[in-house]
Amino acid sequence: MGETMTRRERVLAAMRRQPVDRVPCVVSFNPLYPSQRTCWNFPWPQTATVEERTAYQVDVLGLDQVLEIGTDFTCAAEGVTSRTWKEGGLLHKAYETPAGQLHASVRHNELWAHGDDIPLMSDFNVGHFEKPWIASEQDLECLRHVMQWDSTGRKQGEMKEYYDRLRRLADRYGLAVRGRAGEGLTGAMKMMGAEPLCAMVVENPGLVDAYLEYEHAINVRTIEVLGEWGVEIAGRNGFYETADFYGPAMLERFVGGRLRREAAAARAAGVLSSYTIHTGLMPILDYLAGLTMDTLFGIDTAFHGVDLERVRDRLSAGKSLWIGPSSTYHLWSGPEATREAVCRVFEVFGDRPGFVLSPGVSAHSIMPWESTTAMIDEWKRLAGVA
Repeated sequence: MGETMTRRERVLAAMRRQPVDRVPCVVSFNPLYPSQRTCWNFPWPQTATVEERTAYQVDVLGLDQVLEIGTDFTCAAEGVTSRTWKEGGLLHKAYETPAGQLHASVRHNELWAHGDDIPLMSDFNVGHFEKPWIASEQDLECLRHVMQWDSTGRKQGEMKEYYDRLRRLADRYGLAVRGRAGEGLTGAMKMMGAEPLCAMVVENPGLVDAYLEYEHAINVRTIEVLGEWGVEIAGRNGFYETADFYGPAMLERFVGGRLRREAAAARAAGVLSSYTIHTGLMPILDYLAGLTMDTLFGIDTAFHGVDLERVRDRLSAGKSLWIGPSSTYHLWSGPEATREAVCRVFEVFGDRPGFVLSPGVSAHSIMPWESTTAMIDEWKRLAGVA
């Protein structure tokens, strides 16, 4: 059967679990921070524009790419100031707000990726915190001044300019656009640290709830803006919202209802919803099945204990699954392991509505490029791509 759909139509139909002319393949390419790069194996230069990268990924590789846009519509309140300094081998940053000082410190070593700054949210915060951003109700009150919805529209205007550029590019190639919309407990971990947060959900659940509700309100407004702009997909990051840290009852208690309300907000805005879930999913399959997101993205198919048939039987009846070789295991292991993983995923999911081949969670710039091309070649063979 020949191709009868555009790439955008194919991906969106798969997300709706509707018939497609062939299995789509979408690859997230992660360049990593400069401090993480021991080499550069992507075939486009590090300085390539989004237009140049997309041209290669679509015209040369033949992928059904989805373009990504960040969506931070928050800003600090007027009068909030910040400063950074180094002391005792630590990097410090403090915001002065009407509610008091919001302060964090991190171990400043060769593994720190952000130079002389500490972002509010970064994966690197989790492993480097000496003092996290949020440890008390007072800290959260300060955060409300540092990270509040920009009612002036300035941030939306700046980001709309980039979105318009992406939309022109997406329309040229017939691609969908995905906007980021929320992090929940993933973001809380970047604000609070891993161990403190896991203790806090037991010892001070009210603070965790208050933070999540504050962020949830921002997420819903972000989704509404995505709908107004015409973005097709809202992506929610659940990377750390798994059984690696919490049981199903605790996840339901803290984020289940909020996730369903955000999925409902996306439907009301005419936007499809995607939820990143990576490891720690087997103990929470029933919980995940009860969520109402359209798509689960990024499952690590090689993680210890993952049973693909159980994943298929419990989740694929109600959700699109973007699933494929493991970044951590298969892509790093080389072309042969990657080909075998693609064959295995097609064997389990290939005949199910909603299947999109996609590595979990991304191809990195330092990984063997031969693994990525092996994945794409095997997809083309199994999906009948000309």
